[in-house]
Amino acid sequence: MAVLYLLVMLVKLPVSAAARNLTISLQDKKISELKPEGLTLSFYSAIKNNSDRNYVLASYSYRVLVNSQNFFEQQVSPEEQVTIPARQVVSLHFPVKISYQYLTAVLPEGRKQASCLVTGDMYFRSEKNKMDKVPFTFSMDFPIFEFPEITFLPLAVKDLTLGGAEFTFSFQLKNPNPYDLLIKDLRVKLHLGDRPIYEGSLQGDKALEPGGIRTFKLPLMLDFFEMGRELRDNLERELVPFVLKAEVGADSAWGWLAFNLEKSDTVKKEKVR
Repeated sequence: MAVLYLLVMLVKLPVSAAARNLTISLQDKKISELKPEGLTLSFYSAIKNNSDRNYVLASYSYRVLVNSQNFFEQQVSPEEQVTIPARQVVSLHFPVKISYQYLTAVLPEGRKQASCLVTGDMYFRSEKNKMDKVPFTFSMDFPIFEFPEITFLPLAVKDLTLGGAEFTFSFQLKNPNPYDLLIKDLRVKLHLGDRPIYEGSLQGDKALEPGGIRTFKLPLMLDFFEMGRELRDNLERELVPFVLKAEVGADSAWGWLAFNLEKSDTVKKEKVR
């Protein structure tokens, strides 16, 4: 989606027949992207054409307010032509990216949530090449999300020989947020040094209460003859290097949250029977 500062935005057009012939309604809203630096709020709207003529969405302008304070304004022209045929409905995805670093001016210190209000106008071109506008308003509350913390536990080594190893890699997830994270999907990739040694989905209870910690265990057996001596050399170190990557999907008070985690660290070994 390209950002263009269009001359047409400078003209105050009346809310005319287009506002009666075209209606904009909000069908759904959700958090579609979570990153440590911020999130994306996705508004899914429907543009309904109640007339017998076709319209083209030429552009739209909007203003974003967070906690009733101006956050930013934008003027946008679609990269591809969006036509609203007569007597039909067209869906439009309206993403709003929120960067946490810019929230400090509008968010009290320690606040864990905020409200977002989006107001603007969509500009439509009729078959007679006349430009009309239709106003829209979307709103949504969102969290200041803190990513779960990963902690590696000591490596429980049952057997380590020239030909292979049997051990259990364990890690913990801690939820620093003031609401439950009911993890439904947890897919992990584990590297020993630079070599992948495990990939799969973890089963069982994975729910994290506010401030809660849950431990996960990966029992593993490695064949050095097939997988390489490099793995044995790493396991023979006093501190063993691991990299864990996780794809997480969780239900929460804010709806479905999907995000990625990654941790690289070394762990001590413990001999077990």
